[in-house]
Amino acid sequence: MMRSSGFQFDASQQYQLDAIASVVDLFDGQPKDAEKLVTKLRGAAVIAQTNQSALDLDLTQEVGAVGNSLLLDGDLILANLQRVQDRNGLEVTPKLYADALDFDVEMETGTGKTYVYLRTIFELAQKYNFTKFVILVPSVAIREGVSTSIRLMREHFENLYKQHGITFDASIYSGRSAEEVQSFATSTNVQILIMTIDSIRGNANTRIIHQTRDKLSGLRPIDYLKATHPVVIMDEPQNMESQLSQSAIGELDPVFTLRYSATHKKQRNVVYRLDPVDAHDLGLVKQIVVAEVQQQGADAAPYIKLVEVRREPSWSTRLELSCRKADGSLERRIVSVKQHQELSDARITNNPIYEGWRVNEMSIEPAYVDLTTHGFLYEGESIGASAGAIYKEMIRETIREHLRKESMLRAKGVKVLSLFFVDKVASYLGDGTNNEDASGDFVTWFDEVFVEERAKSTRYQELLPQAPSELRRAYFSQIKRGKTTTYQDSSGATKADDDAYELIMQAKERLLDENEPVRFIFSHSALREGWDNPNVFQICTLREMGREVERRQTLGRGLRLPVAKTDEGYARVAESGIATLTVIANESYQAFAKSLQREYRDAGVEIGRVRLSEFSKIALQDAEGVLTDDLFGYQRSIDVWNHLQSHGFIADGVVTPKFQPNTVGFSLELPAQYEAYETEISALIARANIGTYVNPVSKRQPRVLNKQLYSTPQFEEFWETISRKTTYHVRVSRDEIIKNAVQAVKGAPDIDPLRIQVTRAGVRVLRGGAKGEELGTRSADLKGSYDLPDIITELQEATSLTRKTIVDILLGSGRLSEFIGNPNDFIAMAKRALQGELAKIVVEGIQYEKIAGSVYELRELQKDGSEEKERFLDQMYRVQHTQKTDFDYVVFDSDVERQFAELLDSREDVKLFMKLPAKFKIDTPVGPYNPDWAIIKQEDGEDRIYMIRETKSTLDDSKLRPAELAKIKSAKQHFAAIGIDNYARSAPGSWKL
Repeated sequence: MMRSSGFQFDASQQYQLDAIASVVDLFDGQPKDAEKLVTKLRGAAVIAQTNQSALDLDLTQEVGAVGNSLLLDGDLILANLQRVQDRNGLEVTPKLYADALDFDVEMETGTGKTYVYLRTIFELAQKYNFTKFVILVPSVAIREGVSTSIRLMREHFENLYKQHGITFDASIYSGRSAEEVQSFATSTNVQILIMTIDSIRGNANTRIIHQTRDKLSGLRPIDYLKATHPVVIMDEPQNMESQLSQSAIGELDPVFTLRYSATHKKQRNVVYRLDPVDAHDLGLVKQIVVAEVQQQGADAAPYIKLVEVRREPSWSTRLELSCRKADGSLERRIVSVKQHQELSDARITNNPIYEGWRVNEMSIEPAYVDLTTHGFLYEGESIGASAGAIYKEMIRETIREHLRKESMLRAKGVKVLSLFFVDKVASYLGDGTNNEDASGDFVTWFDEVFVEERAKSTRYQELLPQAPSELRRAYFSQIKRGKTTTYQDSSGATKADDDAYELIMQAKERLLDENEPVRFIFSHSALREGWDNPNVFQICTLREMGREVERRQTLGRGLRLPVAKTDEGYARVAESGIATLTVIANESYQAFAKSLQREYRDAGVEIGRVRLSEFSKIALQDAEGVLTDDLFGYQRSIDVWNHLQSHGFIADGVVTPKFQPNTVGFSLELPAQYEAYETEISALIARANIGTYVNPVSKRQPRVLNKQLYSTPQFEEFWETISRKTTYHVRVSRDEIIKNAVQAVKGAPDIDPLRIQVTRAGVRVLRGGAKGEELGTRSADLKGSYDLPDIITELQEATSLTRKTIVDILLGSGRLSEFIGNPNDFIAMAKRALQGELAKIVVEGIQYEKIAGSVYELRELQKDGSEEKERFLDQMYRVQHTQKTDFDYVVFDSDVERQFAELLDSREDVKLFMKLPAKFKIDTPVGPYNPDWAIIKQEDGEDRIYMIRETKSTLDDSKLRPAELAKIKSAKQHFAAIGIDNYARSAPGSWKL
């Protein structure tokens, strides 16, 4: 963890490092001193850049720009791209999309997309000396959010990269002073410029950036940016897909473009994907809980909701109506209705309550219908739904959830926020103009209900003694005319919305501060990207969930993992018992989940379905059946998916009733080459259920702690024994390291020599200005034309081996000529080979010894156990003999763990068992390890036996990944050192006790 401006940022999140490496590895082979090479090649009157013309070189010299130079040709970049895609389980593209260097990174909302692209900037600067970066955003709001992120992360990045001598400047292009681009272009350190697409979209008549300036030697600001060939990073590029936007981006003449979004409208060359399924599976976002507030029973008055008006193929409207089923009961359904049709008609509702109701008129812009006996009904609006009573109860449910969370999390330093989305500003403000004199229905109901609910508990009154008006705020756009201020329904797209965002965006630290009383935020936004806060735990939608306000956008405002205030600043909290987002909706849990799944699918995300890439990251086995660190890859995943589809286990990705993995003798009938992977494939199919990601409140269950257990002398002795600390050292043979490493380097794939595309070009002077013309191209090796990096030092830093050992390995490999031809790729290959061999040898030579202290103190266990945690019933086993363990429910991560918990619960010789908490971690050379179970076993007349058990699906070492097996072997040595010799692995069919 690293602290910055009160916030702690974790520099070791593997999924973020993978996303960063996916971009950096695209340019493997790019020399770090490319700018020097370009200077040499200029003197030879050739151009060594895939997308740079002779005119561009003249422009670069004229403005004195220090820019980015890319020397790799398209074939090398394509080869790198294909390796990255296969590694990440993505479809391997046969060629660059549109022959352009545009690359997509997909990251689900709340997983640190901004952190990833900002850190990617520094990695690109460190490895390849790229120094000029333009961040393009679609709105002022997102621009301000990015600027805030850079301010909060500045200290973090400075600490990470100061050893590499990297300094940076970051600024916002405002257009007020066009000369601000000059320092960006000429500075030698890393430069980050944040711009809205509107600031460059247009022409000299509408944008300063396209106008010539005397202070810029008669050039335009865009010329200065263009001369640097910046790396363009697009945040939310789906909002910049118009032809005008794309043309404007092209004018920047980027060296390459990186596009970051959760939902790309148009995909180019995808290099990394972390979709909602991955984010939830990895615990990177909050779990979703739906609390439904609905009217029960038949409608007392005709219920009508306008869903949509259509013009094609003929005029019609889609209405949600209360329809009578064949058994006489009523259900709400969406039906298509034409002009002048009677709504009580048997073909529509078969409900006499609608007699006399017809659609007189319909319109698309704006979308409304004119109903008899009612008048105009606009899209998303409804009548007869007792909306006021329902909304009041939704506010009550939100306040209840908030008070419960506040009581649970205040002691942990977590401030709880709740977010309301309202149907219109007037529902909050009423006749008022600010928070103090607001008089709308929602304000009246909130204040009344909050006082009622707070009075139910002394604890609640102590936590939030303030007046309701102090605890709530609303943010809406302000329009100032003279001395008066009016409010409008905010869209988030314009400068007029800036004031509306201040509290939740620009003052994020103040909003998270416990001393700031505001905890309930009301908004009528269009939920533009960039609006979120990590500590939003409740979202209440006091409006219809229609096309205008999508569920996925709603969820996105609160999916980010929460943060807690610590002595070091704000730190993320990933505990599943805390990190939950409750959505209070006026529709059923099933309807919400179904609609959410449809919205994900429309956005290209196969949540609740078996995806084509579902099996890409299964670990491959070698010829002897031993698991390796290599992955299935996209093509094998496609093969398996097609097999499952053709054999009826899935239909268009949806799991069918034929998939019954718990039935005796069940088989997926996989082809021979995939038979060994049936267990892993079945497990991945089983999780393809929308219910995995969205839970109803009714499935939530707090665990009850068996407090007496922790205070018994027997448990204290047991805990002291199993939690003792150790230290380790490693004995390795130098000769063995050299022998194995030489073989690993020899067996690695060939390294292609670095080459560039040499383009001969001429310049013609025309009335419209100078124009570059390509006259011919050829490829050329760069061997010997650049300074070689210090390979010995780089490998020494990566492996801690001595210089002599590294020299012996490199000489023994016989491949140093490849280092001269392509130094960066060769060093990367050698690092991987040496680190892989070291990991194997280190574990075999590890020795642990007991030292003072505990890996997890008993007082910590008691404190953590006494704090309430929310869990879900489908993640827990209910204990029958509660005196044998510490909670009435045991949380499990797999069906194997559930089976083992059931076994331990039923065994008479098991006197105590517990699932070890996540904080119980053992240090190993390949990373920290959290064992599964601690057990006390005792038969009649025998001593008590302390046991540690791992639960895996297999006892076969070859079926575990090398890193996982190395941790288990290390853990065995650790427990032996502290006197626990009874450490073993258990699996179904051969449970070891």
